[in-house]
Amino acid sequence: MEYGGRAMDYSLLIMIVYIFIFLFGVTLIRTGLGQSPPKHVRTLVVNSTLHPFSGFLVGFAATALLQSSSAVMVLAVSLVAAGIIPFRQTIGIMLGSNVGTTLTLEILVFSGETLGLLSMGAGILCLLSRVRKLFLPGTILCGVGCMFLAMDGMSSWGQELTGQGWTDWLLENEGMSAGTAVLGGTIIATIIQSSTATIAIGIQMYANAFIQLDHAIAIMMGANIGTCLTAVLAALGAKRGAMQTALANVFLNVGGVLLFLPLIGIFSNVIMALAVDPAAQVAHASVIFNLICSLLVLPFVSPFASLIERLTGGGGR
Repeated sequence: MEYGGRAMDYSLLIMIVYIFIFLFGVTLIRTGLGQSPPKHVRTLVVNSTLHPFSGFLVGFAATALLQSSSAVMVLAVSLVAAGIIPFRQTIGIMLGSNVGTTLTLEILVFSGETLGLLSMGAGILCLLSRVRKLFLPGTILCGVGCMFLAMDGMSSWGQELTGQGWTDWLLENEGMSAGTAVLGGTIIATIIQSSTATIAIGIQMYANAFIQLDHAIAIMMGANIGTCLTAVLAALGAKRGAMQTALANVFLNVGGVLLFLPLIGIFSNVIMALAVDPAAQVAHASVIFNLICSLLVLPFVSPFASLIERLTGGGGR
């Protein structure tokens, strides 16, 4: 029994290492992209957010480019705090940002050891090159390789745990509610500040039959809430409009979870009809969940903004 417990401790440590490799890959991608686009992204946000739909497209594109909804939300909060744009213009951005972050999961559906090694190899060759223009692409490719290798490692980790008692314990606790899974996803994403990494953990748990699809989807929904903390922290001590932006992001994500949670069984059945691969199922669920939530709110940006302003006691500057 002592040996089994030690094995579980080692397995948990290995999982943590894979999470850090995954986050390191995300950081490399942000670093590579962040060396040149921020000024352009900032200008684009300022000039293209007068209409909610154009703000939605900006949020989607910026998040897909920077691979971080948190970074885009912090940028939006900063713009409001600096008085550059009003709070109302950020709602379209956050709606698009929620959808943009799902692209990473769809890409990772095709991940694997070979693809990871190829990306890492190409990235290292770019970094070793004396051509300065290849440095940023090399950084990005290394980041992509780290993410793919971490996902592949987490998959192997899950298979190794099957014989160590974790599966039996989790299957005996199938009574775990979807609400508990949402809370778990929220806590993990709050700690590691990456919804993608949190969802990746849920994918591997589901792929190895530790949890059911509805629990993996619930973890995904909770992860969306957990990453709201970054924007809230960025808004502390800033103007009222900045906090309104952060709180609107929280309201949108919590509202989406409350909308889908009672229907999670039906939603799971629909997703299972769309794909067979566990990673593809959760990735598709993330896209559909965020897309529906964003499109439902998009026509009502003005009333939603007014609601946030009434709750916070003032305008958005």
